[in-house]
Amino acid sequence: MDRNRFYLVSFLVIISLLLATPEVFGESKANQLKPKRLSSIGDSMTEAIDAELPAANHWASWANGYHGFWEWLLGLTDVCSHNQRITKNFGSSGRANYMEAKSGADMETDFVGQTLRSVSRTPTYVTVLMGHNDVCGDTFADIPTDAVFEAKFREGLTHLRNGLPKGATIYVVGIVDIYRLREAAGDKKALGIVDCKVLWATSLLRLFPCGTMLNPLLTEAQRQYTRDRNMGFNAILKRVTEKYNADDPDHHYVYTDEVFNFKFGEFHVSDIDCFHPSAPGQKELSEITWTNGPFKAYMKK
Repeated sequence: MDRNRFYLVSFLVIISLLLATPEVFGESKANQLKPKRLSSIGDSMTEAIDAELPAANHWASWANGYHGFWEWLLGLTDVCSHNQRITKNFGSSGRANYMEAKSGADMETDFVGQTLRSVSRTPTYVTVLMGHNDVCGDTFADIPTDAVFEAKFREGLTHLRNGLPKGATIYVVGIVDIYRLREAAGDKKALGIVDCKVLWATSLLRLFPCGTMLNPLLTEAQRQYTRDRNMGFNAILKRVTEKYNADDPDHHYVYTDEVFNFKFGEFHVSDIDCFHPSAPGQKELSEITWTNGPFKAYMKK
């Protein structure tokens, strides 16, 4: 190789290195901010619907729950939520606790809007537990395709990536195993009066959600199909979350599917609707997600 060609090749190599992606140089992540400003994205699982009393039970939410004087006085369950754990581990100064989650929300139509509202709060810690209502359609035709589910998830994560403070953490939790939740209800009676299976049968009339799992006319094969979609959506959540974490040096993305793996017992299922997690179930969700999450090194309850 003559001298001029050697210089040219050397010059091109240097330019290529200068233009290389940060990963080539092993650029580290931005310093992780303390999770003092919490914003939770999700559906009825995060709103704690029917956990202890009818409708939303925000004090019993695995993510945003709280347990003050009135909750203590009324004998309501202390679920040791992420919100509570943050205060105990990081202090009360500068704390903020926002719930964007809404019962009935799904990935296809609501996730993006919730991410935009979350960004407006400038949180340093965002939890995402959504997808149950994508699995739980009235009919199988209501379940979105994998492509639609992934596109909406990516769109929402992109809003978080572009809008959250540098160093913020996005914690994505896999969809609960809907099949196992149904099995756990067993022979429960709603409010101790109505057999759960009778209550679920109203899904035939679209008076109760999740016909794709609770419709009494479904075969076992059809319920297994719904569970397969449940697992398929979780696989998308995991893959995309890990991809964003690899590509974005400014934020921390963490995924766990340990909630899906949790074996719910009858005690963990609502006594009101026989389907959503009870307050003890919410407490388990908090424990599982915290001990498998981005701040698991901080273990005060």
